[in-house]
Amino acid sequence: MTQWRIAGVALVISGLVLGWSLAGPRGSQDGHVHGTQGMFMDLLMGGPRAAEAAARVARAVGDPGPRELQAQVSTRNGRTVREYTLVIQEKVFDYGGGNRWRAWTFNGTVPGPTLRVRKGEILRVRVINRHNRVHSFHAHLSRYPLEMDGSQANIITGRAPQAMIPPGREYVYEFLAEEAGATYYHCHSADREFPINQHILQGLYGAILVDDPAMKPMREGVVFMAETGQLRSGPNAPFYVMNGKGIPGGELALEEIFKKQGLQGVVAQLGKTVPYFKLKVREAIKLHVYNIGNLDHTFHAHEVPHVSLAVLQGRSWPGNVVPLLSGTLDTLLLEFRNPGLWLFHCHVVLHADAGMIGVFVVEP
Repeated sequence: MTQWRIAGVALVISGLVLGWSLAGPRGSQDGHVHGTQGMFMDLLMGGPRAAEAAARVARAVGDPGPRELQAQVSTRNGRTVREYTLVIQEKVFDYGGGNRWRAWTFNGTVPGPTLRVRKGEILRVRVINRHNRVHSFHAHLSRYPLEMDGSQANIITGRAPQAMIPPGREYVYEFLAEEAGATYYHCHSADREFPINQHILQGLYGAILVDDPAMKPMREGVVFMAETGQLRSGPNAPFYVMNGKGIPGGELALEEIFKKQGLQGVVAQLGKTVPYFKLKVREAIKLHVYNIGNLDHTFHAHEVPHVSLAVLQGRSWPGNVVPLLSGTLDTLLLEFRNPGLWLFHCHVVLHADAGMIGVFVVEP
């Protein structure tokens, strides 16, 4: 039986078409990387210079790290309580070329911060609404009282209507984390102008990771696939994103950037318009892959076989293109054997062409 050394990466998927006026260092003088399409494919797909290129890219971009908040930890009746504070606020994301998205965010990021708790602990979330609309926090956890639902049911029943938080107010939600695994949270509010799906797609979502104390700690990262909300502007305004990022034209756009700006130009986009993860050869990772958008998507990574935990449990099918219905997630185990810059993307090819593409930077 295969022994997995897991360094987990939570991958949450949210789709976007990004208008592309991309900035980056110009005029690379490095003859090893500046030039032809063939060289670009070597770099991207594991050609002769892939190891060198991957190492150089890794040094340039650093470690993206997980978007996690530091919890305030206390004890109540013998249970550990992990408390987080989330602030709902608007933030404008500028993608260049006059393309902007007025996102609604938890703590100024899309997706919102990852919240971590251990099985058997209490997750306590203080949510402050600094936006001009009613919002809420709805967690995909189980066995909690209605007062913690953060949905229209709170208003209809009169049980904790304040869980639908008016502008300028706050509310505290509590949950007992009874099951280990990956799940997520989102706003469940709605009004006549913006239905629930727009509150979510405007950026109000994030991951919850419930650790099993019996398992060794895992490295993690988060990527969401979803459409952006309607408050976007510009000639090529964003529509499909991964973690609020996307690159119009997909692979072709990366190739054009490489031709004009060299590898430095590609590096400049990692973390800016292209989500990425930095790994080592044979470093196993666990990916929690989420689709929080309205559309169905798939997840596909180059070079590596995809092993789904659902497959191992007999609840899904094997393959290296993993289907994700709207609102669902899967957990994948991946281990790269070759260095290089390896693409991951939605394999609904129109979605990849429209921005749903990222990169694994795999070092020797």
